[in-house]
Amino acid sequence: MELAPTAGLNIAQSLFLNGAFQGVPLCSGMGRCGLCKIRFETSPPEPRREELQKLTVAEIESGWRLSCLHQATGGSIFLPQPERVVPRVSNKFSNNLPEGLALAVDLGTTGLHWAFTLCGTPVKSGQELNPQIGLGSEVMSRLAFAAKPEQRKILSELVTSRIKTLIAETGQIKELVISGNPSMTSILAQDDVRGLSSAPYSLPDGGGKKVNLDEDLPEAYIPPHLAPFVGADITSGIVALNFSKTGIQPPYLFADLGTNGEFVLCLSEDEYIVSSVPMGPALEGVGMSNGRTAGPGAISAFTLTPLGLSPSVIKTEESGQKQKPGITGTGYLSLCAILLKSGVLTSEGLFSSGSTPFAAKLANRLTEINGTPVLDLGHEGLTLPASDVEEILKVKAAFNLAMSALLSEAGLAPSDLNELVLGGAMGQHVNINDLVATGFIPAGIAVITRAAGNTSLEGAKILTHNQEARDFAASLPGRSRVLELAGSDDFGRKYLERMIFKYVY
Repeated sequence: MELAPTAGLNIAQSLFLNGAFQGVPLCSGMGRCGLCKIRFETSPPEPRREELQKLTVAEIESGWRLSCLHQATGGSIFLPQPERVVPRVSNKFSNNLPEGLALAVDLGTTGLHWAFTLCGTPVKSGQELNPQIGLGSEVMSRLAFAAKPEQRKILSELVTSRIKTLIAETGQIKELVISGNPSMTSILAQDDVRGLSSAPYSLPDGGGKKVNLDEDLPEAYIPPHLAPFVGADITSGIVALNFSKTGIQPPYLFADLGTNGEFVLCLSEDEYIVSSVPMGPALEGVGMSNGRTAGPGAISAFTLTPLGLSPSVIKTEESGQKQKPGITGTGYLSLCAILLKSGVLTSEGLFSSGSTPFAAKLANRLTEINGTPVLDLGHEGLTLPASDVEEILKVKAAFNLAMSALLSEAGLAPSDLNELVLGGAMGQHVNINDLVATGFIPAGIAVITRAAGNTSLEGAKILTHNQEARDFAASLPGRSRVLELAGSDDFGRKYLERMIFKYVY
């Protein structure tokens, strides 16, 4: 393949736009995942610091580099077969799907989840990577790429093309609901996103209406947004909680945790306080040194045994396809929880000698790579570098800050809540005890904490057919007020205070 360099794009982005990295969970410029590795056949550039940490000396000398860290210039490269994530599909009807279908879509920054429904009941569903991920792994990098109208169009068409393919493979639909954060839905609608890219932040559009995305698609209903970074996905989540069979009683805290953490504190049916914090894609298995999205072959949890760490691996599908060995976001939380309990990791996030004979044996596997402490996990060459621990700590600090700030704003203690509900990436597979051990939540509210799964998609499914739910969704912006966190004078101090594996009130 011969490609002409594109001004302003790195090699990985150029390759992605030409189909080479589709379905690959790239960290998109962080230099951490290693999945965009290429070998320069001629004139390799000087290695960057991230490459010296990620690649071996032999690889560096042989011309291997991370394509996301270098601009495209003239030359010849070798591209190995990339490690792709296979979409997961569940189909209740092998063929002859009924008429009158609707399509609900949860457009996340990292993932794309969808469900064809009949009167709200799923008949076919699936999950895969957001097809835009090679052009920015988190919100701000995606918005930066979308700053130019022609590039915003590329991002939009990546998603609309995938939706059209899903419909073509399944059957015509009469209703389309797309839920997502304001950045993803605004890019999808090709709105001017400058108001989301820098302070003072503002919404390009408030949502809560149908939009025409493509002439070959029915108009898409996008639920209302509540704030510049608290969007339709949260509105859908609140719909899912309020229209479920069990219902929910205030006061409750709802946290949707993906690359952006979005939080809602419901004090009554007429009063909601909403807030958001950037969290990065670590909980979705992207950007970590051995991170993988949840799928066959990925490690979702660990236990400590006399023989060392024992991983729980997601079973391989009948097709036999599985991912390269790696660790999901919840797998990282499980690992950190074990290391903290056994004294191999301190509350400050530093490696230590262990507090039991089993733990000491594990701590003996600690080594250094290019001056960085690294723990050998004893499974298929997987390691835990100190930099990955730091990424988890950053996520923990952001979560802790948002939760404690919202409760303080309302004059509540954690014990005053009736429920803490977790949605998003964390809300699908997380072990609540791991959240306590790592300090995400105080131990006293573990009993009222539940993982609710993908509430954004669940709400979108309800909104495909329930007018009462749409009316309720339309009322939420008027019942909500925003608590700004990132712009406050003491944000940095409070964030750093919570960079510890212990809940800080």
